[in-house]
Amino acid sequence: MRRKPDIKTLFIPATPLPAPIPPWEYHAHSNLSDGLADLSDMVDQAINSGLTRLIFTEHTEPDIATESGWFRRYLDQLRALREKHRDRIMIGIGLEVPITDFDGGLLLTSEMAEHVEFILGAVHSYPGHGWDVGTLEPERAVELEYKGLMALAENPQVDAIAHPGGICHLYNTPFPMERFEEVVKKATANGIAIELNPAYQNPMEPYLKILQRHNALISPGSNAHAPFELGRAWKTLQKLADKGERKGEREAELSSE
Repeated sequence: MRRKPDIKTLFIPATPLPAPIPPWEYHAHSNLSDGLADLSDMVDQAINSGLTRLIFTEHTEPDIATESGWFRRYLDQLRALREKHRDRIMIGIGLEVPITDFDGGLLLTSEMAEHVEFILGAVHSYPGHGWDVGTLEPERAVELEYKGLMALAENPQVDAIAHPGGICHLYNTPFPMERFEEVVKKATANGIAIELNPAYQNPMEPYLKILQRHNALISPGSNAHAPFELGRAWKTLQKLADKGERKGEREAELSSE
């Protein structure tokens, strides 16, 4: 089994939120899968926008990859970019890996499992149902998404869970916050981070509060498919941290009067 990264240095603690929020991005796609720009352009934009850590998370679904043999090119290009920009930004080799069943199966080849540094586990299409999420009864969609998320929360291969409840919410019905909280508790107990992603969790504040309640770890992910989308999660978290700081200052002022 792949050696897991050190979660204490990889992720952002929800409680207390660091000040400032580290400028990190852990959910980005290039045109090797369904992104719009090449890896080099994405890295250049990340540097220009102030990011100091960027983990790419290309999709592993064969029908999303642009060409056969893409993973080897992905490795080679990222390793070259890592060396080129080693003094400016940390570049990580990650994958967004969907479940294949509700028992821990992941869509991951042996080559991917050997070389990947970061696994962002995801519920995309529901096993046994494909992409017909919108045709399901709402209760069934919630049940299937929840089962898939809990499987990820118990999977030792997974480092972070992408957009928990996001597929259900986007294509069928709002995912219940109490179910989201159950996933957070299970994942946190197993040392797995939860992605906060403004593309799916808007507004983000209620999700952050749940993570803070359970001392969870945050994986900042913007689901960036174009250079200009990089860093949205970081910037949103920073706004929430600033808001919390201002609230704390006002409460302190009131208590001193």
